[in-house]
Amino acid sequence: MRGDWELGAAAGGPLLLCAALLAVGCALGLRLGRGLGAADRGALAWLCFDALVHFALEGPFVYLSLVGNITDSDALIASLWKEYGKADARWLYLDPTIVSLEILTVVLGGFLALVLIYAIVKGKHYRCCIDKHSGDSIG
Repeated sequence: MRGDWELGAAAGGPLLLCAALLAVGCALGLRLGRGLGAADRGALAWLCFDALVHFALEGPFVYLSLVGNITDSDALIASLWKEYGKADARWLYLDPTIVSLEILTVVLGGFLALVLIYAIVKGKHYRCCIDKHSGDSIG
């Protein structure tokens, strides 16, 4: 099996966008986590990146899929999904299964990430799974 694959010029924009989201998510998470332990700062960086991906990448995919299709879109974000569609064409057109799962991912995944960010920053009791009575990990 040969590993011949070529990264097309069209992939540059989506890769830069993802790298920018990673950098912004990490910077935001580390800033929000000032004064917290390393594990909390790392979790915040990941959760900020996760929320950005859900809202900035997957949200527009759902919108573009519902108002038309990705193939016909000239939006910058559509280039990412067109690249993704090279592996699976269901991402290029309104596939009800893909779009419904993405709606769930955007709404549930995105807002759960925000809730967890809030819980860590504010030190809420539901931020981790330690049994306060015994000190044992529940999860």
